[in-house]
Amino acid sequence: MERLKDAFSRALAAALPGQDIVLERPKAGEHGDLAFPCFRAAKALGGNPAELARRLAAELNVEGAALVAAGPYLNLRLAPLDRARVLLEAILQAEPARPYGSGEPHGEVVIVEYSSPNIAKLFTIGHLRSTMIGHALVQVHRFLGARVVRLNHLGDWGTQFGTLLAAYKRWAEAENPELSRDFPWAEEIPGARRSPLFRLFQLYVRFHAEEEKDPAMRDEARDWFRRLEAGDPEARRLWSWFREISLREFQRIYQRLGVAFDSLEMGEAFYEDQIAATLQRLEASGHLVEGENGARIVHLEDVGIQAPCLLQKADGTSIYATRDIAAGLYRQRTYAFDRCLYVVGGEQVLHFQQVFAVLEKLDPWFKGRLKHTPFGLIQLPEGKMSTRKGNVIFLEDVLDEAAQRVRAVIEEKNPELPDKERVAEMLGLGAVLFFNAINDRVKSITFTWERAVALDGDTGPYVQYAHARICSVLRKAGGDWAARARPSTEPCPESAGVDYLPVEAPQDLAGLEDPAAQELLFQLGGLPEAVRSAAREGMATALARQLLAVARAFSGFYTLCPVLAAENPAAVRESRLALCLATARALRQGLYLMGIQAPEEM
Repeated sequence: MERLKDAFSRALAAALPGQDIVLERPKAGEHGDLAFPCFRAAKALGGNPAELARRLAAELNVEGAALVAAGPYLNLRLAPLDRARVLLEAILQAEPARPYGSGEPHGEVVIVEYSSPNIAKLFTIGHLRSTMIGHALVQVHRFLGARVVRLNHLGDWGTQFGTLLAAYKRWAEAENPELSRDFPWAEEIPGARRSPLFRLFQLYVRFHAEEEKDPAMRDEARDWFRRLEAGDPEARRLWSWFREISLREFQRIYQRLGVAFDSLEMGEAFYEDQIAATLQRLEASGHLVEGENGARIVHLEDVGIQAPCLLQKADGTSIYATRDIAAGLYRQRTYAFDRCLYVVGGEQVLHFQQVFAVLEKLDPWFKGRLKHTPFGLIQLPEGKMSTRKGNVIFLEDVLDEAAQRVRAVIEEKNPELPDKERVAEMLGLGAVLFFNAINDRVKSITFTWERAVALDGDTGPYVQYAHARICSVLRKAGGDWAARARPSTEPCPESAGVDYLPVEAPQDLAGLEDPAAQELLFQLGGLPEAVRSAAREGMATALARQLLAVARAFSGFYTLCPVLAAENPAAVRESRLALCLATARALRQGLYLMGIQAPEEM
């Protein structure tokens, strides 16, 4: 299909010199496989879009395809068996290093900063968005040929650690110095983790509850952070311990999610020794000035941002904008990146506008290379979650609940299923991760247990079931069919592709002219564009929706087109099995890009 797309683009470019050639995908297969909207070109040429489409259809030629004018669109349409051959060859005969829909390595360096939890706090369902949106962007950009650097900019520095230090000294040091048992004052929270990190969470909540009654406690917390930045041995000892506890817990959750980073050591604290040099460079450039109350700021009115960027408080402590600017300069020196994507919530839009503007003032090299990829919050029906107030849903509780619900279904419908625990975990994760992916990144999500762990409808398990169903068909077919649906090795980390050995497509494709088979082929043809959309839009939603479309189309194909009981085993059966195999490979690849596994039985 990529060959045809390139040929179509070249023919249009030759016929319309100087015009932007942007191809679209028709909404339905009967309209064609590719479409060129003629609106913009007709306007530039002073003509009518429908007339231009008719003229181009008469004048242009793309080998192996028909060009048809449909109103203001010029559609490229393949004959049914040509469509089948093009797609089956593209999927089944792809080389392991270049899976279907992937891009040539192009050398672009893309940094993705994602997840970035605050240490000393348990993962909540709210952490799912940054973690899995970022993971999908890593996978997709690698798949399309970029060299990707995966960074977790841990929140391991700042005034919140003054709060934790003050709380620990006030209550835990005497009562529970090892954070290993319930505090006498702790209120039971159903399902909460019984771990040292949960004790830190309880301390944090308690401190904020009590400082409402005693505002002087805020000064106590600020003083502890000042001591931490100044290198106080006791503050540093406790902070290091809190960080160690947190990283151990985070790694466990990341392993469960299938998420990894190139570094977990480059959080905010990593840039502590670079703050002074960053401020000096800003001062030498003339941009850093003294604001009210002795704070140091950079004015940004000249670039349309009315609020100045605060970089150093009056007491000499830094804030996270300072550390983000230091991080940007470090990444420039270390990676010479082409793009840096910050997968951080939408409430930080102004912050990143300020940080990017300051970096561009320091060095115009940064212009156009930095991009904030914001996302909406996951909130509770009663409103926004708040760690300070303790009204949160812990991520691990959601993952456990999803797996338990799947396990109950397995026990009811397929109690003899081998490796039930592993399959329940795969499907439970699939439900939770697909729930995150299918929702538009920029919109907030209201969390309900029913939506988050749903197993029916437009869900991850529905797509996973389609893959398992195909694998069952291929096992029953005998021969090498089932083995061909399994990857030959672990996925290649450089390409984020699933490593399949190439398989020759059948020469005789009889049996694939049926409309249901053509619909499945059309939906498979939409996967490469869905992957590119995920990269452009900074979210996996287009890919999730296209995988659902493929799964639905397979259901229709399997219902209407007999596979194992096909009338002509020498041709129809083989071609339909080949289409099943191509669908299984495409589904597993698409799910993998979103961090979801594809079971072979369920």
